[in-house]
Amino acid sequence: MQQSFTIFLKKISLFTIIIALLQYVGSTQLEAKWVSEAWPFVILFFLSFTIIMHRYLLKSTQGNPKKFVYSFLMITTVKILLYLGVILVYVLLNRADAVAFIIVFFVNYFLFTSFELTTVMKLIKKTKS
Repeated sequence: MQQSFTIFLKKISLFTIIIALLQYVGSTQLEAKWVSEAWPFVILFFLSFTIIMHRYLLKSTQGNPKKFVYSFLMITTVKILLYLGVILVYVLLNRADAVAFIIVFFVNYFLFTSFELTTVMKLIKKTKS
């Protein structure tokens, strides 16, 4: 498990650096109304939460692959509720930046979720073989 988590950390770090560079370029090229000033914090939020949840998923299924579906669904539910809560709180506190924040948030949600699902699918295939 430790080896697969270390590989995951390296991959997500590289992925995050690429995403951050692309978003930095986008923030300098796009109009300010389309890019939230909070974009670096959104990236760090998704990076941190993805690492924590992946670690939990690996630990919870260690020794019992049947727990994978339950753990994955539980993590997904918690993530969706947490993400909606973060969006709601930010939008209520910063109405002027609401549209840009939601755009940045959902772009990062899509990117990090795609990365996580790809990694989980590879993990499933690896444990089956």
